Amino acid sequence: MVPGCYIILCLILSYMTHRPRYIILFILLIQVSSIASQSLTGLKSKTIKIDNLKFIRQDGFIEVPEDREKNGSRMLKLPVRIIKSSGDVSKEPVFYLDGGPGGTNISSTTNTLLLQNHDLIFVGYRGVDGSTILTNKKLGKAMMGKDNQLLSNESIDNITTAIRLYFGQQESKGINISSYTIMDVIEDLEYTRKTLGYGKINLLGFSYGTRVALLYSHKYPESINRIVLAGANPPGHFYWFPEKTDQILKMWDDLYKARSKGSVIEAMKKAFDSMPEKWSFYKLDKDKIKCTAFLFMSQNDMAVMMFDSFFRAADKNDYSGLYALSLFFDMAMKKIVWGDMYSKGASADMVIGKDYRAILRDSGNSTVLGPNMSLLLWGSIDGWNKSLIPEEYRKMRVSMIETLIVSGDLDVPTPTDFAREELLPYLPEGQHVTLKDISHGDIQTSQPEAYYNMITSFFDTGKADTTLYKPQEIDLDPDRKLYKIAKWGYPAIVIYNWFN
Repeated sequence: MVPGCYIILCLILSYMTHRPRYIILFILLIQVSSIASQSLTGLKSKTIKIDNLKFIRQDGFIEVPEDREKNGSRMLKLPVRIIKSSGDVSKEPVFYLDGGPGGTNISSTTNTLLLQNHDLIFVGYRGVDGSTILTNKKLGKAMMGKDNQLLSNESIDNITTAIRLYFGQQESKGINISSYTIMDVIEDLEYTRKTLGYGKINLLGFSYGTRVALLYSHKYPESINRIVLAGANPPGHFYWFPEKTDQILKMWDDLYKARSKGSVIEAMKKAFDSMPEKWSFYKLDKDKIKCTAFLFMSQNDMAVMMFDSFFRAADKNDYSGLYALSLFFDMAMKKIVWGDMYSKGASADMVIGKDYRAILRDSGNSTVLGPNMSLLLWGSIDGWNKSLIPEEYRKMRVSMIETLIVSGDLDVPTPTDFAREELLPYLPEGQHVTLKDISHGDIQTSQPEAYYNMITSFFDTGKADTTLYKPQEIDLDPDRKLYKIAKWGYPAIVIYNWFN
């Protein structure tokens, strides 16, 4: 709604000056107000509890054009979630940008510190959330590989064909695949900021969301107050380097050796060298297990479960836990929105004409886990339609916005030294906190009170308070065992494989 004082002012000025432009201004204000109120639809409020405190949560939808350069473009309906601050005077709202690509951005929070002074906003990612979701079952099935050799040329060729076919089918339905890049997501965010009537905002990005936040600050620096990049992903790093994974695996190896637990690297090598063709009735896919091991290294408790399975395979010739890894891979592949993964990652980092498959096979095969997920994604990247975001957003550039980078020293997908060496030099107002014995997913969850105290203090004062952090403890003897999951859940595994 247009504030009443502006309406009265326009009418008085029109009457006193006999100038109709104030009437026109009044009409324009009414029109703008009407557009804004109609852009955010279906807004419903409810009271929620977080840590036994009550907050107002609002859920609605915002409509945006799929292609902003095309008149009459089809419209997308994206979900928007707002959790209102509990404070009397709210500071700059915080727009949360979650990980991916291929994952939702509509979530919530389990911590109240941010909400004391800031509204918390979640805007759905186009391609994943809302009216158009870029995936189908055939694409998800292709990502599971062929003939129990996930990273064979035949499997990767099949993925490439499936991607190309899927994108072609979507284009034939009138969906403009080139309008599902990070830059389009940023336009959705900026449009939502304006529609909600916010001035400057803060950005809290995690993983893939850090790239969105970074490029948002480049495109609309005047809209941004401060930024937190947790698990920072600089340009060029949707591609994972096998050699870097080996370095972090060596850090895990040192942790185990320091506690007389043996060598995880030697256990993994022995398990892979001695791997049988099957566990029980089910074939083992060495490539799939390597990919899952990489994914499990993103969170400490998952990593130690995975390492425990390798020790059991190497020492007791029991491969049930490693089969469970491959089963987890298949289940995870079905949940990822693969069209979004390719449209966001490829359009941002792809170098046209680069033979990623050959490069990864040459460099990655000498490492413990091989090229794993990088080969799966980038080996099949030719399936993308080769529409790239503008070059100026595909490389680092100087930003004067106050930025806090938070890294974990065990982070595999977004290693701390890439943030320190490639990102921080371009942030004159930046600061970098590296958390010891913390991996990717643990940045937000391992010590949540310390984490939210740090980022809230940064948003409020520009200084990151890390005093609540304590030395991180990693239990190398996991209570949950993957081999037990495989054996105790065997009937469920039989049923799952029968229907899949």
